[in-house]
Amino acid sequence: MIHYGIPVARLPAGTDPEHPRLSATDRFFAGLRVAAIAVGGVWLLLSPDLPLRRQVAGLLAASLIYTVSIYYLILRTRWPVARIYLVTALVDLFFLSGLVRWAGGESSVFVLGFYLLVALHSFYFGRRVGMLIAGAAALLLVLACLDISPPEPWFPSLVRVGLLFVTAWSTGLLADRERQARQRVEGLLAELKDTTRILEQAQKMALIGRLTAGIAHEINNPAAVVLTRVERMLLEAEEKGYSAALKRDLATLQNHARRVADVVQKMLTYSRSGSLEFSPLDINEVIQQSFPLIEHRLKDRQLTLNLNLLRRLPRIYGNANRLEEVFVNLLTNAIDASSPGGQVYIVSTISGGPDKEVQVFVSDGGQGIPPENLDKIFEPFFTTKPPGEGTGLGLYITYRILNDHRASISIDSQPGKGTTVSIRFPLLKDVMATR
Repeated sequence: MIHYGIPVARLPAGTDPEHPRLSATDRFFAGLRVAAIAVGGVWLLLSPDLPLRRQVAGLLAASLIYTVSIYYLILRTRWPVARIYLVTALVDLFFLSGLVRWAGGESSVFVLGFYLLVALHSFYFGRRVGMLIAGAAALLLVLACLDISPPEPWFPSLVRVGLLFVTAWSTGLLADRERQARQRVEGLLAELKDTTRILEQAQKMALIGRLTAGIAHEINNPAAVVLTRVERMLLEAEEKGYSAALKRDLATLQNHARRVADVVQKMLTYSRSGSLEFSPLDINEVIQQSFPLIEHRLKDRQLTLNLNLLRRLPRIYGNANRLEEVFVNLLTNAIDASSPGGQVYIVSTISGGPDKEVQVFVSDGGQGIPPENLDKIFEPFFTTKPPGEGTGLGLYITYRILNDHRASISIDSQPGKGTTVSIRFPLLKDVMATR
């Protein structure tokens, strides 16, 4: 959330309804503490030993104050809750050892509290921390039962200590597996969300494609008629020596009519779903064949095209004409984004590692693409160019053509530092192996 020029008071911890400080586990722990104090109060009422009752009453009062302090820290401070629980686990163990010692040693009912604490914290922290807490609990339990008569045989004491570690290991293992399962479920939900978004976008694109095809077919014939008539009128004006002003007007009409025809052809290309004739290709030859189509634009903008094409690249499988259109679109965008006198780079190479691919990079040092637009640039009719200078179809057509070639495209751009388009083609042998 962003606040513009408005002072915002810091909310106390736990007061944000969307992110409560007390989780369900925290509330469960609080309930157990209250229940333990209540059990101690019942024992206090039923115990016949008056001096012992006074000691236990003091401990219960301290426990109540201590419990209130714990949840005050959780609710009103920014201290990590896990760190608070780790400290309180040790304090609780010392408290329990005092209760056990004052209530009769190993025969005391409060011995069960050690198992409860070890189980709860093992489930909360996992096996590693749980085993450490079990070790501390075992040590304090043994110390609490020393010098208490009559002494109990060593074997029952050893069993009690062993059960502490068994409880910690089994409960921590259950917690770790539950945590892993929850993470897998969260990952699957995230993937499902992404897949749903992609499917919705695909349906949107299919609808736009059908709409585009219908509009383009309706516009194509009238646009062709207008362009033909304007060209005839321009020829007639030249032959009969009409005024220069009329010739300029006709030339302007001709340019705009051609622009309409060009937009219509791009719309038809975008919506076309017919099959393509593929054959083995040298991507370097395809790149070089696209240069004559953009050479005049390089001269107009006084730009330098730097080539670094790796010789003897493995062949790919594709349609040369459609791939020429890809490189014309990408180079046109690079030229439009570059300042006069700048440089445009195109590099071809092969990737390293076991999964080799033919890679092509088209880079410019232009103005770059704002981060908020990077996820929109392959959408039809989206353009960052000024009105009248772009149709917003070039990159989407490029994406569609590359998708037909089983190739991937990605864009790395930083405002003010330029843009690099990366294309990766599968090798011919890999494509043929899957056909």
